[in-house]
Amino acid sequence: MLDRLSRENYIIENTLAKGVDSVTPFAKGVEILPDGSVARTGTNYSGKFQEAHDASKASIQSRISNLESGGVKGTGDIDNPIRTYRGVELQNIDPVYIADQRTVVEMPFVGKGEKYTNAEGWRRDLKYFWSELLDRHPEAFSPNNRAIIEGRNPFTDSPVNDKVFREYFSQYDVKGVRGDKLVHHHIGGGGQAFPVPQKLHPGSGGIHNIEKEAGIWGKDKIYSELLQKLIKE
Repeated sequence: MLDRLSRENYIIENTLAKGVDSVTPFAKGVEILPDGSVARTGTNYSGKFQEAHDASKASIQSRISNLESGGVKGTGDIDNPIRTYRGVELQNIDPVYIADQRTVVEMPFVGKGEKYTNAEGWRRDLKYFWSELLDRHPEAFSPNNRAIIEGRNPFTDSPVNDKVFREYFSQYDVKGVRGDKLVHHHIGGGGQAFPVPQKLHPGSGGIHNIEKEAGIWGKDKIYSELLQKLIKE
């Protein structure tokens, strides 16, 4: 079974590869070698990292399943697959604000200061986010939500917290957010995002304040700083 460091190395490499391949032309040619050094060779690295991912998929899923079986209310677990939750006591936070690991999407790293990114440089792209989640959990999306994600609804680009979605992700089956528009939130301002009802995500308040008070905010910065250095070399 892969240890946490190995999994994180894969995530960092694959995140950088996705960002380079699909978003940042100026950074093309950066390859992270096994010894941690950087080489400028080809232009498409997602394939080789995908091969490593496929080989370890069963081990990774086993670890995730074990964590999920314990529930989302954490105990400061330093091996939590949600990076910004590691070492944080989650039991005092309303579960509606805690990410379900099944809905977490790794957003590509583009670079600090680039267009369509958050403050740390992770890609801010609702189409990318929802397409990833739809591909992973097609059964969780009603025909209406699927049409929205696939760009077949000219009136909106965000799905809603409808009955079908709530059947799979019951944490949002609560009064006040049923039927609400869903937006993607970067957990702790970092590179992992999950869907939340818009009423819980009012600008800079709501879930942002909850995460800041809990010590979740800004904990992914160590990874964004590493990736920023790699794409500049």
